Amino acid sequence: IRGTGKVTTKADVYSYGILLLEVFTRRKPTNECFDGDFTLRQWVAEAFPVAISDVIDGHLLKQNNCGMISDHVAEAHLLQQNNSKTVQNELLVMIMETGLSCSRKSPTERMDMTEVVARLKTIRWKASPLEE
Repeated sequence: IRGTGKVTTKADVYSYGILLLEVFTRRKPTNECFDGDFTLRQWVAEAFPVAISDVIDGHLLKQNNCGMISDHVAEAHLLQQNNSKTVQNELLVMIMETGLSCSRKSPTERMDMTEVVARLKTIRWKASPLEE
């Protein structure tokens, strides 16, 4: 808890939330664009959920392009790619929502690690079709 020097599970949850935000934005809380009252968490929160792709690290959003393929196959691929982008966006929203929830200002409003693990398992389960 800030200022008390006590280490608690809620402090660990906060750190984990900030870590999630760091990993998926590729920005550190100490980045020069965050000064004064403007923080990494606030930056993500302002983009959440509609403009979440604006704060996600671009390397995570890149997709591989296929070479020349027939129109029919290309159309089916495009449909599948659009569907997987929708699922990918939903997963990113869930991940960033978890990071934001873990890093709430008030420790009593933060998720506990049991909830975090359950949420991450759900995200992994939803992501499994994208890995095929």
